Amino acid sequence: MNWFGYKNISKIIMITTILIILSNTILISLFYYKNQINEYGENLKTLEKQTLEKQKINLKKDINTIIKMIEFKYSKDDLKKDKIKEEIKLWISSIPFNEQKSDYIFVYELINKNGGDDFAKMIINPNRIDLVGKCISTNYKDINGFCFRKKFLNDINIKGDSIVSYSYKKTTKKIENKISYFKYYEPFNWIIAKGVYSDDIKHEMIPREKFLKQKVIRQIKQNILSFILFFIIAIIITYFIDKKIQNIIEEKEAKVKKTTRALAVLNRELDSRVKVEVEKNKEQEQILIQRSKFIALGKTISLIAHQWRQPISELSAIILNIKLHHRLKKLDSKMMNEKTHEIETLLEYMSKTIDDFRTFFKPNKIKKEFYIYESIKRVLDILKPMLSEYKIKISLDIDETIKLNNFQNEFEQVVLNLISNAKDAIISDDIKIPNITINIYKDDLIHIEVCDNAKGINEDIIDKIFEPYFTTKDEANGTGIGLYMSKIICEKNMGGKLEVESSKFGSRFKIKFKV
Repeated sequence: MNWFGYKNISKIIMITTILIILSNTILISLFYYKNQINEYGENLKTLEKQTLEKQKINLKKDINTIIKMIEFKYSKDDLKKDKIKEEIKLWISSIPFNEQKSDYIFVYELINKNGGDDFAKMIINPNRIDLVGKCISTNYKDINGFCFRKKFLNDINIKGDSIVSYSYKKTTKKIENKISYFKYYEPFNWIIAKGVYSDDIKHEMIPREKFLKQKVIRQIKQNILSFILFFIIAIIITYFIDKKIQNIIEEKEAKVKKTTRALAVLNRELDSRVKVEVEKNKEQEQILIQRSKFIALGKTISLIAHQWRQPISELSAIILNIKLHHRLKKLDSKMMNEKTHEIETLLEYMSKTIDDFRTFFKPNKIKKEFYIYESIKRVLDILKPMLSEYKIKISLDIDETIKLNNFQNEFEQVVLNLISNAKDAIISDDIKIPNITINIYKDDLIHIEVCDNAKGINEDIIDKIFEPYFTTKDEANGTGIGLYMSKIICEKNMGGKLEVESSKFGSRFKIKFKV
């Protein structure tokens, strides 16, 4: 079987379309997966930072609680001072010590504020009983060569407390990273401290980290299932389209055979048959006109139709060319390959058009900063075929440096509605030299203006144009919700203002945003 034969055109179109849809689905899935992994990493970093800050706050709170308890027991009677210090030491030493967690209280008695080998004496440390009663040096370095005692003593001399990260023994053999809070208590000449080890912090994070991971996995699974479902639906739709095209081709073949047999008769009756067919076409046109009055085509379909008009015409021409060469038995593999490549190119362009419109009208609930000029250009690229059809000139007076931090897609939909309404007004009023002007400038507000040179809005109805279901167009061309939705999006969703001014020289729709 010749794969590139005339009868296999529909299959070639179907397979090409499926491959395009499949590649797009895979790319979107990979892009979404990468974004989810990146978001998980960012959330994990935020969680680590929040947990560390929480631990610092808790350390300060615990030390301040100890000091308040000391102040509660302490009196300024020097005769009782030594006795009270001993009671406090016994009380702090009696606090339970969990060797696995090691969030213990330890106390230095300060000897020399300037530091040195004997700057303080360790008087309480349940984790390092071997150091209790011994003098401590600020020159001591942890395994990373960091003199953490010199660091916290310097901070205490300046502001009375310090938070320091360093490496220290968690047990007699194990060394872990640790963060400790040191505070000087002047009445006793003590430095009271408490620390927490990094592995304890990580242990506390495990449940929340597990929850984040499960959430990401669940979201990825849900979206993969959605993409698979979309692909299956697309294949089913493509299959039915293929069947429809195949039926059309078979019907056309049958008609060609029938026409060939009747060619002699048709030649004799050509003039009369032409007249009959012309009358039939006129009747058909009248039927189509009547039916079109009951169909409300959405803006998106209308725009896509304009974008697809040229490639559809080219597809039709290519198919007619293939049919002609097939009928003349001049359809070889080389020509079939060339025509198939042309069809694939046109289909790829049409697929890209769908992707462009899907991206343009895709909901986006995340505010971001964007250049207004670039968004206006994007809208004009979408509307260009329709505006060119009616020879409508676009004049731009735009400060290209102005940015807006808002919902870009919703902003572009509002602008598209306003330009479309301006186009409809110009066509309705039959303006000989049609022009739409777009102005963007900034003072204490950001101003976006869309102006037309139609005959303006009647004063009797200008106060009603933003009401739902109010329209001056006939039922086939207007639903009365375009300006209403634009005002809702602009004012309620984006925090701006949408107003209108009108005169006999045209209308001016004004969008305003705070700088």
